[in-house]
Amino acid sequence: MTDIERLMNPRSMAVIGVTDKEGSFGQRSGANALKSHIRDRVYFVHPRRESCMGKKCYKDLKELPEVVDCILICTPASTVNSILREAGELGVKGAVVYASGFSEDHTPEGIAMEKEMEDIARTYDMKVVGPNCLGIINNVNKIMMWGLGALIDLNTRPTGIGIIAQSGFIAANIVQLEQFNISYAVSTGNGNCFTLDECLEYLVDNDNVKVCALYLEGIKDASTFCRALEKAAKKRKPVIVLKSGVSEKGAKSAASHTGNLAGSAGTYRAVFKKYGVVTVDSLEELLCTAQMYSVLNGRLPKVNGFAGINFSGGENTICADLCEKYHVKLPDLEESTLKEIRNYIPPFAAAKNPLDGTTSLFTDREKVYNVIKAMGEDPEVGGVLVGMNVAGPGGVPQKEITSMEAMIQISEMENAPALFAVPSYEGDRDKAWREKLESHGIPVMSSAETAYKALGKLGEFVEFQWEKSTLAISAPDKAPSGEKSAMTEWDSKLEIQRLGIPIPAQGIAAVREDVPKVVGRMKFPVAMKVNSPDILHKTDAGGVRLNVKSSEEAMEAFDSILANCRRYMPDARLDGIIIQEMASPGLEMIIGVTNDPQFGPVLLAGLGGIFVEIFKDVALCPCPVNTYEALEMLRQLKAYKMLEGYRGSRPCDLKALTDIMVKVSQYALEHKNTIAEMDLNPVFVYEEGMGAIAIDALIVAYGDR
Repeated sequence: MTDIERLMNPRSMAVIGVTDKEGSFGQRSGANALKSHIRDRVYFVHPRRESCMGKKCYKDLKELPEVVDCILICTPASTVNSILREAGELGVKGAVVYASGFSEDHTPEGIAMEKEMEDIARTYDMKVVGPNCLGIINNVNKIMMWGLGALIDLNTRPTGIGIIAQSGFIAANIVQLEQFNISYAVSTGNGNCFTLDECLEYLVDNDNVKVCALYLEGIKDASTFCRALEKAAKKRKPVIVLKSGVSEKGAKSAASHTGNLAGSAGTYRAVFKKYGVVTVDSLEELLCTAQMYSVLNGRLPKVNGFAGINFSGGENTICADLCEKYHVKLPDLEESTLKEIRNYIPPFAAAKNPLDGTTSLFTDREKVYNVIKAMGEDPEVGGVLVGMNVAGPGGVPQKEITSMEAMIQISEMENAPALFAVPSYEGDRDKAWREKLESHGIPVMSSAETAYKALGKLGEFVEFQWEKSTLAISAPDKAPSGEKSAMTEWDSKLEIQRLGIPIPAQGIAAVREDVPKVVGRMKFPVAMKVNSPDILHKTDAGGVRLNVKSSEEAMEAFDSILANCRRYMPDARLDGIIIQEMASPGLEMIIGVTNDPQFGPVLLAGLGGIFVEIFKDVALCPCPVNTYEALEMLRQLKAYKMLEGYRGSRPCDLKALTDIMVKVSQYALEHKNTIAEMDLNPVFVYEEGMGAIAIDALIVAYGDR
């Protein structure tokens, strides 16, 4: 039995500091522990009590009749570490610490106590949940290690969802919802001894968990976290994440456009997209989405396409509007499907998708059955959305009962489509009918706005093809150290040229007398730019001159650029003037890299030149990136229409552009411990077959590069 298994599924446990004081952790944890199916091997420990809740109390852990798998510590923070050390010496491998007053208080004393706790856990190979947490509920093996009053009934609650929350408040509210299928609920608290990343991997590996739902503030170990996401992707096990607490302030001091545009929020979104994680924006959406996947239990739509059927025209219009808003695909049904539907709807009703079935249709269960069946058999349809509220002020209306009976009948068919009951508003759901529908794999969704948002993301999940992605990140082996230093444009361009990335013909004039020799080897017009590791945004400094058409103009431009730059930054190091041939204009793109301290290098692509900071039309993906991922990044851009060819323009050379992206990604992978930022901006992309060329480049590295 692994250490994690002893924590998550203990065969025995002890509640330390148990008490009958109402509302205390000692009372609630003890009462919950006695609800467990291992109650005969639940022990109470209290140095001054003979018994509590009718159960014998032992003075300390050494008095117990066995070495337990897990302890629940309900005592004040100051006593916790001595208890953990005693438990570790006895061979206990799991612990839950409810107390607060550790690193979350940001006091030297609290931080020191938590560091000591980490050392104890490491010394004794002990998995410790907390501190500052609510604990664990294991509804698979019916074990409660929960420090709060919980309405969950281990005997009746269905399983399915593994919940991890870095907030006790959110964890507590989730487990109270009786309609929520729970396999495990873990409130991680500070999460430094047993991390969210380890917990996620355990739930992904567990066959009793059909979907993982996370309230995530941050991670500790990117490699473990992404390994868990990779396993989930390959298993097609949905991971739903509500991410909060992301700060963009870290990007403000970045030297490059890429560093300013990426930020930690962008990096997390890129990681989630790479691994097919379903992201949500609210707690309601988290609950609705997780429950939906749990009820579907792997019976996902076979294609990303839905058909909708509703009771009324108004509801049908709302359905159509929200589907468009949240990218729920409503394909045009085949003529054979429409012909079949017309056999069952009133003559005045129009056969289309979504369908206003009219109230009269829903008085006949057989007709409803045949319409839904016909929709589900259309090759472009993977799921059928039936508008209904599954309740009403006077009970469940007959028209809804008719629809639900038809849906249940269809769900029992071989190769049945995925079916969804989609309410038009939030309200009470009839418990018996909800449970009946869910037992047949039919989710009862939340309010319409949340429901269609969840369904749009379900479509994306259906289309996600992990086999085509790298499913890897380049987490640094150690935290990059030293001061950041920028390579000059000259050195940066030589570096990318060695990768096989095209650059314009160029030379460098270290002094004024070099100018005629350099321009003599080039075709006019030329561009001239200051070469300095200190002046990164050359245009701002007056350090760029374009369309220089003669040797005389070049001499004047040399003098002017140096004078401008000395005024702009008197102490800047000026390493001459780069002279390069002017490239033919193309579509301006930016390709860049920023190095996230946890996830490593992240590739950025977007509309470049002067537009990059204005429109911020960029896509991100953790390195390494293959050709498929590079193309998918470009497809995320609003500017992708320009790359495809727009209003008479010819398509751009996507092969050349993605080739540059892959090479930059590989370079970032090889320098993951030292690279800080990288910009190729602009990259001119030409017509299909004509290639792409990097006009400017900037590489920023850490001092120990």
